[in-house]
Amino acid sequence: MTLSGSATAPVQAYPLSTRIAIEGLGSFFIVFAGLGTALFSPAGSGATIGFAYGLAMVAAIISFGHVSNGYFNPAFSFGMAVAGRLKFSTAVFYMVAQTVSAVVASVVWLAMMKVMPAGATPETPQLFGALANGFDAHSPSQVPMIGVLIVELIAVGVLTAMLLGATSARNKTTMGPIAIGLAFAVAVAITMPLSNGSLNPARATSVIFLAESWAAGQLWLFWLAPLFGATLAAVIYRAFAPSQSLTVSETEPDSEPETVAETVSATVPATVPGTNGNVAPAATDAPVAAATDAPVNPAATTLAKDKGIDDAQAFFDAPKK
Repeated sequence: MTLSGSATAPVQAYPLSTRIAIEGLGSFFIVFAGLGTALFSPAGSGATIGFAYGLAMVAAIISFGHVSNGYFNPAFSFGMAVAGRLKFSTAVFYMVAQTVSAVVASVVWLAMMKVMPAGATPETPQLFGALANGFDAHSPSQVPMIGVLIVELIAVGVLTAMLLGATSARNKTTMGPIAIGLAFAVAVAITMPLSNGSLNPARATSVIFLAESWAAGQLWLFWLAPLFGATLAAVIYRAFAPSQSLTVSETEPDSEPETVAETVSATVPATVPGTNGNVAPAATDAPVAAATDAPVNPAATTLAKDKGIDDAQAFFDAPKK
């Protein structure tokens, strides 16, 4: 942050319709890549399928993250809303778009199966039933319901916490998308032998319409556990968040303003118009002190959170080291 010159105009947010469409596109690509790898690599390990999901997520976040922040997962979107990073109304639209696009991805693979030679693939219900997430008798390792629930809850909770940390305005690294994708790949690889590796309610929903009837009956767990895990992580994250706004002295010289006070101080010009049209040096100490020492209006802070994090794309638009 500098105190000379005027501040740069904030980056305008993309329209909500554009962000919803991008969330759908990213979800489609991730689920399409993961299901395709599982379909055509039946002997492949969980690590192979997990790598496909993680690499697709990295590509989607890098490509589309500047538009919608790159959640591409209903659990992540809900967790961001609970953490105050996203409006709940926007999160609901994201979740619907992500789920519908995931179903479309499975339909595309169904169309692919239909044009393959007869006998080359199993019957559709058995084929997609093998991709569906399940517990008890439908778990690859016969894991009971409580075991799958605990694993899904903890895994999604940890992933949500990592997503919150990687996309924090205080995090100046450019490796956030890679960290998120690698973490997701590892988590999917771990859960593949247990529940066929969901960690994504949209992906869990994508195949139930094409699988056997048991898949729809067990879908509730693969929505409940991820959403609860994401909520728990977001609540804990907010509990450990700084209780006071940052001041100029607490931030690095080249960091972006994160609070209302910093935004005010960042926009104070180093020079002020003098008499006869001349420019005279400004007393920078007084304006900065006034901006940083004055109490922050709670309403303005709330507005800054809504606009600065959701709309201004703080993580993707802020300069990185």
